[in-house]
Amino acid sequence: METVVFTYTAFTYYELDQKYPLLIGTWLKANGFNVHKQCSTDWVGLYSLRSLNNTEALLKNTTLDDLRTIVEYKLIHASFNHLTPEFRTANWNFFGKIIDGEKVNQLVNNSASPKPWSRPSPLVLPPTTGWTTRANAQTKLSKFVYLLGGPENPQLYPTLTLDSKSYMNNRWKVSQVNIDTNLKLAGQPVDNRKFDVPPQTVNANYTPPSLNQILHPAGILQSPYFDVQFDAAQYFGATGVHIGHEITHGFDNIGRNYDGDGKLNPWWSNATDTTTFKQKAQCFSDQNDKFVVNSEVTGDVLGNVNGELSLYLKKIQSQYAEGAGDKLFYLSFAQARCSKNTDARLNTHLTGPHPPDRFRVTGALQNDAEFARVFKCPTDSYLNPSNKCLLWE
Repeated sequence: METVVFTYTAFTYYELDQKYPLLIGTWLKANGFNVHKQCSTDWVGLYSLRSLNNTEALLKNTTLDDLRTIVEYKLIHASFNHLTPEFRTANWNFFGKIIDGEKVNQLVNNSASPKPWSRPSPLVLPPTTGWTTRANAQTKLSKFVYLLGGPENPQLYPTLTLDSKSYMNNRWKVSQVNIDTNLKLAGQPVDNRKFDVPPQTVNANYTPPSLNQILHPAGILQSPYFDVQFDAAQYFGATGVHIGHEITHGFDNIGRNYDGDGKLNPWWSNATDTTTFKQKAQCFSDQNDKFVVNSEVTGDVLGNVNGELSLYLKKIQSQYAEGAGDKLFYLSFAQARCSKNTDARLNTHLTGPHPPDRFRVTGALQNDAEFARVFKCPTDSYLNPSNKCLLWE
């Protein structure tokens, strides 16, 4: 599978004001940016110019009354999750049932680990990665930024006056402070240690390659992913696999085009590396074709399979015998993906980037010879096919 890597287009403030006077120019002027020609050498990188062009045309060709209606609607939609049940139900009836098919999970107030700032041990690439430029890969890996738990210096609002009777107004006030704070960062170096995800988020993610950053919020530092009572095997089977998953995004069909400093700078040495990558990636695509959920399934495969963790586990002391610890590792990996889905939810996977959890587990295990050894799976059984897909070997 081939992924298009989009490059940005650079515009000075003056050029933005000329090209998008309604969409961006008015905003720049309202926030004190100098849009006069040759008055500033600062520039902004923009993606998706087609969307910006269409929005500028919409603003130009739409009546003021209609624009007011659009703005009111967008404001309500953006705020629906913080409004009364009537608003949430109306939004769900349109977007949930018609478009997504599943409501957003409600926030559960569970306590997280008391040590969210513990740094992980360094991970290494398999030593047999001969088809990639290994030195460059190691350099990029060494520059990964790992952020765990939440922001070390969270945004505070000491001068903000809140009204106990106006929840939405309070949110808008906070939002305005955040906007003002971000505007003051214009022209400053990018901070790749900024924790840009709410700490209560139950997820982990590799942020855009320009930051080369892995975020692991406090929300995921709880069972079945994390517990202070877990054995090492359980840590690496659940949380470890999530971290490994995010690491591989730095080397997948998008991440491989960015170096360790987040610059668009393909670091493979020759065309052979790219050709081999595509051939190996095709194996995963073919494997996914065999996973049927009422239809063909395609998904975010390159970020799911990582042959390194089961080897790394051997270096960590476990309280169990080797065989039991290995089994616990794989059980913890599978349990972290245990889920129950509605038909509507499964249907979203048919066009979304991720296959259902069941196949994210199955696909990884089918390609793992260690799993077959630990559980003594017969050759060519469902979980131990002879043909295994290996991206890094």
